[in-house]
Amino acid sequence: MATVTDWITHLTTDTNADEAGTQVGGSIYPGAGSSELLLVLLLIAIWIGWHVITNRSENNELSSLSRKRHGANDHKSNITDW
Repeated sequence: MATVTDWITHLTTDTNADEAGTQVGGSIYPGAGSSELLLVLLLIAIWIGWHVITNRSENNELSSLSRKRHGANDHKSNITDW
């Protein structure tokens, strides 16, 4: 079984038939650099969308509660939908 003693040499050496194993001169894991930007942009779009949807729903809820014009002490009367 072959062992790797120096990762930089291992990753930058061309394939040599005399040595066991195959060296690569690039990414350690598949898809490095190709899809991360798209995934980050997608995540940012979902994150912003989540905040927009949450903001709208909370504004609707708060505006419906403000239209009921509850007083400062109405919670003491055990009013529902407070």
